[in-house]
Amino acid sequence: MNWKALRHSPAGRRAAFIGVNLLGLLLAYLIFVEPFRRMIADGAETIAERRQTLARYEAVAAHEAQIQAYAQQVADINGRGELFDGDSEGVISANLQARLKTIAEQAQVTVRSIQVLPEKSFEGVTLVGARLDVSGPYENVHALARALEGAPPLLIITAASLRGQAMLWGAAAQQNDEIEAQFDVFGGAPKKGRP
Repeated sequence: MNWKALRHSPAGRRAAFIGVNLLGLLLAYLIFVEPFRRMIADGAETIAERRQTLARYEAVAAHEAQIQAYAQQVADINGRGELFDGDSEGVISANLQARLKTIAEQAQVTVRSIQVLPEKSFEGVTLVGARLDVSGPYENVHALARALEGAPPLLIITAASLRGQAMLWGAAAQQNDEIEAQFDVFGGAPKKGRP
């Protein structure tokens, strides 16, 4: 059977009719149905993303009471002067150094040096530190150590070393011999205004 005979036969016409109709249906699907299907699928993806975002926001909102309580706790601590305040790291460190110098002067010891130490983090609070080198009579150094961890703002001594100053061999020890002391002292600082 040749092509011309197949085209004019009833079976050939039916096959051509079915082929043309299938092609028309496929074309109508690609032009009309597929764009709507894509639009609905994109809309479903957008809705799913927004539901995830909403779930995250609801989780944050569920912790609002805890966040407010923590903020109030920090405000109360700052109100009592337990943290060093300042707008920058340098100001906070300067406040710590000034406080250490004042306490040392009140304890009547000689400040040899004050050196800034790297920050530490402890339970959500940033701790700023300084190394305080002093010398003086034992009783005064003892008074300094007690005063450091005494009044607000709170200070924590994380390391301390005491050294007796060298005496001459055979010389009698005097009651007011001086000792050298070194304290690593840290104080809390709020996060505001800090990187």
